[in-house]
Amino acid sequence: MHRRLFIGAALLLSGCSTIGITDLFQDYATQLRPVRQAVSQNNIASAQQLLPSNSRGHSNYLLNQLETARLEFLAKQNSQANETFEAVYQNMEKKRQAAKVQLSAGLEQTNSLLTNDSVIGYEPAAYEMTMLHSYKALSYVFDKQLESALVEVRRANKVQEDALKDNQAVLDQQAEQAAEGYPDMAELIGNVKNGFQNAFTFYLSGLLYEADKQFDDAYIDYKKALEINSENSYLQQTVLRLAKKQGFDQDFEEFSKRFGKLKQTQANTGQVIVIAEQGLIPARQEFHLRLPIYTSRGDARFYSIAMPVYRDAPYAGSDKTVTLDGENLPLTPIVRLEALAAKTLKDQSAGRITRQVMRLVAKEKMRAELARSGGDVGNILANIYNIASEQADTRSWSTLPSQLSIAQHAMPAGQHALSVLGHGEIDFTVSKQGLTLIFLTSINNYYDTHVVQL
Repeated sequence: MHRRLFIGAALLLSGCSTIGITDLFQDYATQLRPVRQAVSQNNIASAQQLLPSNSRGHSNYLLNQLETARLEFLAKQNSQANETFEAVYQNMEKKRQAAKVQLSAGLEQTNSLLTNDSVIGYEPAAYEMTMLHSYKALSYVFDKQLESALVEVRRANKVQEDALKDNQAVLDQQAEQAAEGYPDMAELIGNVKNGFQNAFTFYLSGLLYEADKQFDDAYIDYKKALEINSENSYLQQTVLRLAKKQGFDQDFEEFSKRFGKLKQTQANTGQVIVIAEQGLIPARQEFHLRLPIYTSRGDARFYSIAMPVYRDAPYAGSDKTVTLDGENLPLTPIVRLEALAAKTLKDQSAGRITRQVMRLVAKEKMRAELARSGGDVGNILANIYNIASEQADTRSWSTLPSQLSIAQHAMPAGQHALSVLGHGEIDFTVSKQGLTLIFLTSINNYYDTHVVQL
């Protein structure tokens, strides 16, 4: 009997081959809580030490690399951050191209039936991949490597194009019905149409093309950003300015009717662009959903399954304006990453519920087999394992900002100063008809700046 129990336990633990014991009994968001707290307390070095380290075979490996690279970015370790980000990108490229990935994914899905979704190898969502390339581009910009930055924004744009083509998934009807009890997260999602179209990446792409004097390409990407976020007044003025500059008269007339007149600027001015990343994206939390599972006799039994959810209200930070030479300018969101994350999670809910139902059935069969072969002891062990391993998959890139906002203003060539409430002044230079990028990061007590002449 003991031999049978050992074999049964081995079968149970085989589902955990891509995770550690800690991952089995403690969800990802809980593990990352000390890291997020250290970032918020302006202690990036501590956050880097607290971040769990995973081997290549671990299901969280790529996610761990994203978190590592983000912390390197915040620590101004640009070259290290780019190496880590590039490793994630290359890994994802290999996953897409390797024929054996289908078999690997199938084994992971099977193992997850005995544990939870955390066993499945983490693949970054489309919005996370766009931010990977955006941060790489920014790191290159900070190091004055414009051509390398342009490579990354092209990659970011391709992620969105591919996601748009693939966004035709047909959801299982029963899973959709089951998902009716799942929180809609409507307040957090807002009016975003999907979880992968990121106006910031197109805006950054347009900015870098403009810096490289590729004005037609810049205009195309600025327009794409405007299609996603048509309410941003700075983006409206940018599109109007490029339409006028490039002689797109019909576009200029149509956009002028929609957004009002283009603000006139003097010949000796340059554009000051402020990009501010704000807050920390909310962590996923556990939500219990009750589902009816029908027996072979047609009897309905209700089970509680653990699902990930975002419960936090939308970001409402204190840094809502910047001051340029005494003039207050509002910081207007260009993308709310928290909304993209919530929308992505909601779109995945039907598939998650389907796997949860299959998992309930598989675990119940395992419990019944252990109870048959091991009696009360086997039954107790199986029940303990089932309860302990039933946790929500709260994995997501947890060190991203909640949102990115922009401000843009034409200023005369010469010396100027920017200030943010509660922080010191930043002195910078504006060149005639040039572009000056001021990149701000504000995460609770963490505050940092970069100034670059593009």
